[in-house]
Amino acid sequence: MKEPFLSLKKKINFFSDASENYKQLKKHLNKQPVGYPSTLTGTELRLLKALFTAQEAKAALYLSYKFEPYDVISAKARQSGDDVSILLPLLESMEKKGSIYVHFKNGNAHYALHPFVIGMFEMQLKHMNTNFFLETHRYMIERFAVEYLTTEVPQMRVVPINKSLPIKQNIATYDQIREIVDQTKDRICITDCICKVGRDMINDPCKVTDRREVCMGLRDFSDTYVRNGWGRAIAKEEAFEILDQNEKDGLVLIGATMQEPQFVCSCCNCCCGIMEMINFMPRPVDFTASNFYAELDETLCNGCQKCMKRCQMNAISFDEKTKKALPINLKRCIGCGLCVPYCKTGSIKLKPKANLFVPPKDHDALYETIMQHKRGTVRQIAKITKSALGMKV
Repeated sequence: MKEPFLSLKKKINFFSDASENYKQLKKHLNKQPVGYPSTLTGTELRLLKALFTAQEAKAALYLSYKFEPYDVISAKARQSGDDVSILLPLLESMEKKGSIYVHFKNGNAHYALHPFVIGMFEMQLKHMNTNFFLETHRYMIERFAVEYLTTEVPQMRVVPINKSLPIKQNIATYDQIREIVDQTKDRICITDCICKVGRDMINDPCKVTDRREVCMGLRDFSDTYVRNGWGRAIAKEEAFEILDQNEKDGLVLIGATMQEPQFVCSCCNCCCGIMEMINFMPRPVDFTASNFYAELDETLCNGCQKCMKRCQMNAISFDEKTKKALPINLKRCIGCGLCVPYCKTGSIKLKPKANLFVPPKDHDALYETIMQHKRGTVRQIAKITKSALGMKV
């Protein structure tokens, strides 16, 4: 009679330990630069269970946002009394699923934690299903949007489309999409936009383009996507052709907030969760790291309304009496430049802001900056509330 009870107790302990691994990982992720806050519904735990096995969740506790080699990570596990013989296979498994981030230095793998966005979610392209997409959207609404929008430096920044930039002005290389691509030394891949793939799964396809292969991985992101079969390597010439088509279709170029970005997404407000978030706010300009704004010369406007149709942020409106565009709403303009080349009269031009933003140099510098200015929950809610009321933040 004793054996069945012992067996039951063993099973209860097993499931209890597995559940505890996910709870500990949730807390650990929330301590990283871009946190992973709790919800009342447990959505964040369900997402973790889709991304990690219970063993992987425990192994991930030895990682942080800083890249570290295997010997450093295994030393932490050994010090905690854990079995390190299974650690490397767990790390390799997590990397193949996109749950953690890996880059190679002198041929040796270095491991780090992803933020949920930008990171884990974007690397679920080949593992995406309807439930995961809907759970992610739910988590964004319930809590993660506040976490994402209140970092001191945004994770992503708007890069003007190539045809919108003033030719005669001295523009920094990190504000020129062709220079960004040109400096990657052929570490470029193209992949399907995961937001558009997710929208297709819920029968709400993109309204801007029928194309899906629109987002680019650069440097370490490119290496990761190609290594795992999530994207295909391309030459610079094809990258430029794709960017040109993305511009024609009306997609906003949004890259990592780095001078040496790891990716450049091509986004629209009908699919992109990030654009959906910032578009909801009264002042999208406060949540985008952009160095430009569009300016209208009303005397040249012929009232064609092409600029209004191209704007993803609803920053341009039309005066029915004068049959001309109204002055551009600079609270909503994110400086993408999509309106500029389609204005045949030249009434709209992209202008540099007075105080230019210099992005952190690379991945490490970006997340170190975010970590140094990490806000607590009270300050996060205060900022988002202030913004929701239309106040500058």
